[in-house]
Amino acid sequence: MEQPATTNLEPFHRPSERAVDRDPRLRGRLLRQFDRGVTTLRVLLVDRFGEEGLGAAIAETRAEYEVVIDRLPWIGGSANPRSFSLYGSAFWLALWRVLEPRGLTLDEAPELFSEMFRTYWSRYPRVLRRLYGRIRMGPANQKKVRRLAMASQDRANPDDYVSRFVAGEPGHFDYGIDFVECAIIKFLRAEGAEELAPVLCELDWPHTELVGIELIRTTTLAEGGECCDFRFRRPGATDVGIPRASLAALIAHGVVGWAACGALMGALLATVSEPSAVIAHAVGAPIIFAAVTAHLFLRSGGRRPIFVAGAFTAIVVALDVLIVAWLIQRSFAMFSSALGTWVPFALIFISTFVTGTLLRRGRLESQTHA
Repeated sequence: MEQPATTNLEPFHRPSERAVDRDPRLRGRLLRQFDRGVTTLRVLLVDRFGEEGLGAAIAETRAEYEVVIDRLPWIGGSANPRSFSLYGSAFWLALWRVLEPRGLTLDEAPELFSEMFRTYWSRYPRVLRRLYGRIRMGPANQKKVRRLAMASQDRANPDDYVSRFVAGEPGHFDYGIDFVECAIIKFLRAEGAEELAPVLCELDWPHTELVGIELIRTTTLAEGGECCDFRFRRPGATDVGIPRASLAALIAHGVVGWAACGALMGALLATVSEPSAVIAHAVGAPIIFAAVTAHLFLRSGGRRPIFVAGAFTAIVVALDVLIVAWLIQRSFAMFSSALGTWVPFALIFISTFVTGTLLRRGRLESQTHA
């Protein structure tokens, strides 16, 4: 007969390596987070325990949490972003072990835990939460998720997640992850509390909502599925599932375009009169940036045309101010010439925006109907 989960329960499976052994400061960090979080959640906890029993319940949960922390497996720490989800599961497990004897059922737990989750994370400003969500949906993070998924296929750590990266599907989602093995389920199973896994799966919904990401999921390992099929999309975006250029690629293309315009101006000044060179440069600069924009959109994925146009123009202005005017000419007189400076700036913006819009529209139509 299976023993009930208690503080003194020996896990059925000892982790191959304990997190606290690899990171001796982990216990202290998590307990400090617990102490700060309890302050935020006090109102909800009073509803459950009452004022008189609140102190004892918090102390009991903290003691249980400390014991559970010591049994957390090591799956990479800060090098593996999914470590923080695993660490979070230790808190919910400790809380469950305190609340279950006090009458909380598995049917009631999802609503209570979700409300606590929302209350805790809502203390962070909305703008910061949405910024975090944008970073998660960005090209750089998608590349990181892809690398993590590929590395997990080796199954080097039996306690870790194993996942597959899923490329975006135009019009449906930006990218996805199929988890075929879940570190949280493994940990809960080792603790004799696998029944809690479906409850913790429900926390993914408020989490993605709070950071401005739309989650699509049809099955989970906790429910007996073959995988947890996470699909993420940016709410309201018109280019869902279309690859996007990274900021590094965007900046690199802007610098290349500026350098090409500079080389053109240098060649013109060496061969024709200055007025003719200025006119030819005003004509050539938007053509150069149309080509640069086409390369960015066709090879790297592009971004919103208005954003790319603004970024390219800002890069050109900044480099002209810092390098041409300040370092080379030691004068800002160039900015007094409308045809020599401001007209090219405006034409670069217009050329980039028009080229990007046409390419983006064509790509959306072709990939959506593919």
